[in-house]
Amino acid sequence: MAEAIVSGVVARLGDLLLRKATSLHGVSNQVEQLQDALKQIQSLLKDADARQNESQSVRQWVADMRDVAYDAEDIIERYALKVGSRKGGGIQDVLKRFACILGEAKTSFQTSSEIGEITRRIFTLKSSLQDYGIKLDSMDGGGPSSLSEKIKEQRQTYAHVEHDHVVVGLEDNLKEVVACLTEEVKYKYRVVSICGMGGLGKTTLARKVYHHKEVKSHFKCRAWVCISQQCQRRDVWEGVMISLTISPSKEQRDEIRSMTDAELTEKLCEVQRQNKCLVVLDDIWKVEQWNSLRAAFQMNDTNSRILLTSRNVDVALQVDPRRGHLHELKLLNDESSWELLQNLAISWRSEDNSNIKEEMRFLGKDMVSYCKGLPLAVIVLGGLLATKQTLEEWEQVHRNVKSCLHQQKDLGISMVLALSYDDLPSHLKLCFLYLGHFPEDFEIRTKELIQMWMAEGLILQTGSNKETLEDVGEQYFKELVQRCMVQVGKKSSVAGIKTCRLHDLMRDFCVDKAKSENFLHIINVNHESNEEIEASIGEVRRAAISGRSSDLGRLGFILPSTSQKYFHLRSLLTFFRPLESWKEKSMLRNFKYLRVLNFVTTAEYNRARAMVSHFNNDNDRKRDFPPAIKSLIHLRFLSLRSTSVRIIASLRNLKCLQTLDLRTTNWQFNFPNDMFRNMEHLRHLYLPQFSKIRGKLQLPNASKLQTLVNIPVFICAVEDPTVGFDEFGKNLMPSNFTFNCLHVLKISHPFIRRDKRVDITPMVTSCPHIYQLRLLGRIKKLPEHDKISPHLAKLSLLHTDLEEDPMLILEKFPNIKILYLGNKSYIGKKMMCSVRGFPQLQSLILAHLPNLEEWEVEEGSMPNLYHLKIVFCEDLRMVPDGLQFVGNLQKLEIVHMYSSFVARLDEGGQDFYKIRHVPSLEVEHTMPEGNNAKTKVIIIRSSVTCYTVKTSFHELEIFKNLIGMHDILL
Repeated sequence: MAEAIVSGVVARLGDLLLRKATSLHGVSNQVEQLQDALKQIQSLLKDADARQNESQSVRQWVADMRDVAYDAEDIIERYALKVGSRKGGGIQDVLKRFACILGEAKTSFQTSSEIGEITRRIFTLKSSLQDYGIKLDSMDGGGPSSLSEKIKEQRQTYAHVEHDHVVVGLEDNLKEVVACLTEEVKYKYRVVSICGMGGLGKTTLARKVYHHKEVKSHFKCRAWVCISQQCQRRDVWEGVMISLTISPSKEQRDEIRSMTDAELTEKLCEVQRQNKCLVVLDDIWKVEQWNSLRAAFQMNDTNSRILLTSRNVDVALQVDPRRGHLHELKLLNDESSWELLQNLAISWRSEDNSNIKEEMRFLGKDMVSYCKGLPLAVIVLGGLLATKQTLEEWEQVHRNVKSCLHQQKDLGISMVLALSYDDLPSHLKLCFLYLGHFPEDFEIRTKELIQMWMAEGLILQTGSNKETLEDVGEQYFKELVQRCMVQVGKKSSVAGIKTCRLHDLMRDFCVDKAKSENFLHIINVNHESNEEIEASIGEVRRAAISGRSSDLGRLGFILPSTSQKYFHLRSLLTFFRPLESWKEKSMLRNFKYLRVLNFVTTAEYNRARAMVSHFNNDNDRKRDFPPAIKSLIHLRFLSLRSTSVRIIASLRNLKCLQTLDLRTTNWQFNFPNDMFRNMEHLRHLYLPQFSKIRGKLQLPNASKLQTLVNIPVFICAVEDPTVGFDEFGKNLMPSNFTFNCLHVLKISHPFIRRDKRVDITPMVTSCPHIYQLRLLGRIKKLPEHDKISPHLAKLSLLHTDLEEDPMLILEKFPNIKILYLGNKSYIGKKMMCSVRGFPQLQSLILAHLPNLEEWEVEEGSMPNLYHLKIVFCEDLRMVPDGLQFVGNLQKLEIVHMYSSFVARLDEGGQDFYKIRHVPSLEVEHTMPEGNNAKTKVIIIRSSVTCYTVKTSFHELEIFKNLIGMHDILL
């Protein structure tokens, strides 16, 4: 990991030298020398990182080098920010510069001395390599360490070796994979890939497939080869060739070994063309490995097949993009996990003492829940419990189940997960360890995570001018997902993955690794123990505070302001912690190097806060954000989302901010209109939906903005659109200003001015590249389709009170995929979707349109519509006749509609012919005609003849009338 940190520092120093030469005035030569020194040491660090487990002295050397890199970056950035802020244009700036020349010279001299000291420390560390037991020749050679060789031996798999434990939960997977390999009429896959995180049972499934009777009878020849991380191409080819040769003699083996690479690959391809062969490539890690092997596996014009297992989805996608099948293994469900544990540790025991066996079952059910469906964890736990004969021993494991699982030797959980971590490129190791900030089972917002990576400098800019840091960060994140190290949570219809999380055991590994690398300090505060608060570690660079809010003490106790080890904090995330409970808010000024400050609230805390009035004047003073925030001049990410802050002091000093999230829950949030005036690097700005701004909001440096959420609509609400943008910052922004980088725009309309209709055309026409747009509040009319970015993919309208049919304009948008018309967005009675309208629309939601009576859809409209949802459109009489022509429609949701409307959709109903082709129909919360009482109902149809009622109901007769004689599964 130290190699990644040094690489990042080298890159950022280079960026400063190129882009901020004036900011390094007086010390640029020393910075270049420092960069050169770090480059020299950089080549040694990768192998030193790999050898940390072998020697305490190597670990110490790596830790020292890591601290040197951090210190170097702190010194340079502090100087660049301090000196650069003094430089500017205009006579006033020049006069101010004369007043501080002496002070700047003193600062330059001091910084030059500090850089010199850092450089000397680097060369001292380099010269002491042999003292630390690190040999330059072995470092340069890059040979594998003894530990990696040991792991390689343990990871070796063989087709004939069957584990003695019972396999459960793979039956359906086995059937599917076998069918994909053998049923040539139904499937024509050339390559079948089994993918998933470490410990899911990929090799176990592949072995079951390999020995399956249908597979053995279908293929004439079979070969099994373990690739693992150290892939020797020649060994793989020879192994496959020998296995595909039936009963090879010694002469045949020698002949194979004597062939050239060209002869061997040609022979392999010939054998696979002439015979039905199955080749299993077990545990292949990288696309590069496949590229080196592929010459021997040309799958055209052959009935042979390849079955591979990998932790990297990208490998499976690259092997055969057109005729490959990806089979992603899932975690075991609770039932299968318990069955597996019982088979391993309980069922074989005698019934001599049934009470003890029953107690074991009780303890086992509790312990297996910790495994969270990971088969390897269940097997490790079961193997451990199988050796425990007494109930007391089981209780001891139960008390320490977490540590017991991770302390198992050989190929235990930690070692298996460590293989995935060790295979990461250095920059991804840092990004992965950053996930350790978040508590167990926490849904991490992907965009927010990438923004914090950026703030910490973990994302390195590529040479492409078109690729933003956000683009690179998204690539980093996708690679972690493809490597099965991060689990996907909620998916966004436009932006891909909305949330993610870590499997509990992967998180345990992540936290342990982050702690051992001194990357992250976790402070888990609870009523039982505060043992982690004063952990004896060196300087803390990142801290995450979590625990139940009722147990959290003063922040000054958790992070003592007098403790030097916290002075270099770069990231501080707090969870479950109400901001107003801080007793020593001024201590923030001690964290002068802080880059990320995130007050993360959880669902648990938000529910508690919902019970407290937002307008309790006694607490208003507590909700003022501490003025010490202005001293955090290095801050790049600040989030107060879902806190109850009412007033925040000026943030003018925070010139480095890239992301600012002010979406607090306080309805009386106040901030000055010039708060953002000096934020030259601001990229993502989230304003509170309800806020008080004195005067017009000033955004003079908005050219880099990519996200602008809850921008008050009155800023551009002027009668003369030609002066619309003159209202921004009182003429600080020219009327022809363009938000060239803006991708997400959400405009809000304060309640106090909801009676006024505004013209939003000047605002949206100034954003030529937006792909998400939300309009909240009354507008005069929709801008014409050619006035809005052709990249627009998602549009939400709420309370817009449109009088003219919006579909006439919206259907002309060429790339819109998601459309949400909600809460009186349209107050007319009729809507019309024309032929060839909405060519790319995939999801359409109509919600709370109180006057809508008729909706017409012409044949040929919305050809790609996948999902349609209708919510409480009380006057809508029926679904449009044209739905019968929307052949791609897969899901129809009906929510809060009258039972008469729903009855028309039932088989035999008047509108059934319109939706009979739709595989999924969901009806929720139907309303009986003439009755104000609402009946809570959810109906899911998996086919046109079967409904499943998922919630209980009182009015059964309503359902009988609704679904007729169809099966009801309560």
